[in-house]
Amino acid sequence: MTEPDLPYARPYWDAEEADALMATLESGFWTNGSQVVRFEEELERLTGAPTVTLSSGTSAVFALLHALGRAVTGPKLLVSPTLNFAAGPASARLLGWDVALCDVSPDDLTLCPESLGELLERVHGDYARIVVLPVHYAGHCADMAALSAQCGRYGADLVEDACHAVGGTYDGVRPVGSWPASVAAYFSFHPTKPIAAGEGGAVSTTDAGLLQQLRLARNHNMAPVGEHTDDHGPWPYSIEAPGMNLRLSEFNAAVGAVQAGRAEESRLARARLAARYHDALDGLPYVRAVPRGRRPGSAHHLLPVVFDVAGLGISKKDLLAAFFARRIRCQVHYTPLHRLPAFAEIEPRLTTGFKAMDAAFPGLLSLPLWRGMTDDDCDRVIGVVTEIVHRSTQPMGRS
Repeated sequence: MTEPDLPYARPYWDAEEADALMATLESGFWTNGSQVVRFEEELERLTGAPTVTLSSGTSAVFALLHALGRAVTGPKLLVSPTLNFAAGPASARLLGWDVALCDVSPDDLTLCPESLGELLERVHGDYARIVVLPVHYAGHCADMAALSAQCGRYGADLVEDACHAVGGTYDGVRPVGSWPASVAAYFSFHPTKPIAAGEGGAVSTTDAGLLQQLRLARNHNMAPVGEHTDDHGPWPYSIEAPGMNLRLSEFNAAVGAVQAGRAEESRLARARLAARYHDALDGLPYVRAVPRGRRPGSAHHLLPVVFDVAGLGISKKDLLAAFFARRIRCQVHYTPLHRLPAFAEIEPRLTTGFKAMDAAFPGLLSLPLWRGMTDDDCDRVIGVVTEIVHRSTQPMGRS
């Protein structure tokens, strides 16, 4: 019998999401309704901070950087680890910000505090605002204490890319989204994320003024103007600055609210599978999990591993082909930004060396991990990993 495809991620849902969608459909309120309010309340419970939803994670970071940029006059800089999806740095570029890239820490591939300090020491006097964007890669939190110290030393602001980490904690206690030194954290609800809503994003912040700016920004910057006194209609509004439609639909919010309500249940299901992977990989040569040790507060969004391709004598293309031949769809998260044409021409003073990232990337890929995977599914993947590392004397292709 042919084995079924195993994707690297798959959204988990049941009748509760279907019922929520049908109720929203039948309500006739498909936008600006109660489901968005409910979802935001669930997210505030999870993150420990007031939260505003937007149409995507990209919309969230775009609106957030736009608001932060308006607050200052002069040049602005976004500092990102090179291991990041393009959305945040691309938003900065589109808004006229400069972008700087730093290396990652070898163990967990999150933003390296020493690399950040080197960069900030060089450029901190050249910008009116510097925003540092740590990525909680794969659901594992960056070293927020060390990064906060570097930002405090050089007068930079922290904005967390928490798209992988909703429902997780920094230290096993404090929820992601409530770090006291951060301006804000933003999230994504793409179908592969720990809370999946189809599409959607959010920003959590304790800054009431920033929260209000984001609520206006997602709805064309339309604001009420008070009691209406003329004959033009009963719903007066004012628009002080051009805005856009960045609203989350009621359908997405309905699904997201259900998923947020069982976020911890889903996180623990992924954590159990992640532990199974770790136990198996710990005894194998030529491959390591990212991070090497378990992180109890992790959201466990991804299961990244780094193969020693030099030791194995194979390429990443061969690795992926070996999994593909067994109908296992791994993924690469991500092509480092300094390897992409859109960011390859950043001036040298705005980059550090990328020793750790360049060492990891040739063998970096993500193994399947999602709620609903069975132990047999997990063991099937582990079996292919074991076969790869035990056939280390010759290149592997399709079989």
